[in-house]
Amino acid sequence: MRRILLGCGAAASVLYFATLIGASLTWPGYSHVTQYASELGSADAPYPAIFNFGILATGGLAVLGGLGLVWHFAAAGRLLSGALAGIALAAWGVGMIFGGLHPMPDPLHNGYGLVFGVLLLPLTLMIALRGRAGVPTIALLLIWLAAMIAILAVMFGLGGLVTTANVGLWQRAMALAMIPGIGVSCLFLARR
Repeated sequence: MRRILLGCGAAASVLYFATLIGASLTWPGYSHVTQYASELGSADAPYPAIFNFGILATGGLAVLGGLGLVWHFAAAGRLLSGALAGIALAAWGVGMIFGGLHPMPDPLHNGYGLVFGVLLLPLTLMIALRGRAGVPTIALLLIWLAAMIAILAVMFGLGGLVTTANVGLWQRAMALAMIPGIGVSCLFLARR
């Protein structure tokens, strides 16, 4: 069951990108460079249900993946650090669920910022894996964390790089820095 739950966490990362690509194909003229991903679920989108249901399912899979992290680390005697990792992933999942239930421009669309819980995932995984993971694993987790922080800083205005002409591109960069790490981490742990 633990592996199935971790598989759900891995599937969440795949489903997110499949939803993003699939929903964008239904909107002629949609731009991944200039538009936010969430616009695919707004009233302006031709088929918002595709994006909203996909994001809901992505969030649900991530919550299950968070349970898988708790289960995995509890079995290894690391309940507290595993619970923190599971909460970080589940928070991202709940934030995604909010996004699907409350399409833009609803203020609840941002889900109280819970999606940013995933920023804690590499740190909590490093703590949970202490003494049990080699240098390459820790280095990859640090690179993942650094990439997320760097792009998030740019998204929040560092350097003035994000403009209306490229906001979608930066959001996709953030998604690429954030979401594949979820899938890789869950798959890695499912194999242990």
